[in-house]
Amino acid sequence: MTLIDPEVLRRLCYNEEGGLKTKADCRAAMINQLILDPATDIDIDDAENQVDKLLREWNLWNEPTLEDLLREDDTTPPQP
Repeated sequence: MTLIDPEVLRRLCYNEEGGLKTKADCRAAMINQLILDPATDIDIDDAENQVDKLLREWNLWNEPTLEDLLREDDTTPPQP
């Protein structure tokens, strides 16, 4: 499987003015690029997995990581 340069995919997350697109729009554009590019040989499931991995690494929307959420659950007192 040949993958596109991650920086090419990252650029799909920004609009013409340089503003960040919504996560859904960014994710869809990246997946479409991967599955429609003739240079890549990737199915939709693999494309989704690769895109989700990149989006987690980049954290463009400053979302908490799974580790952060689990850590918060450990410090939250039980509710009666």
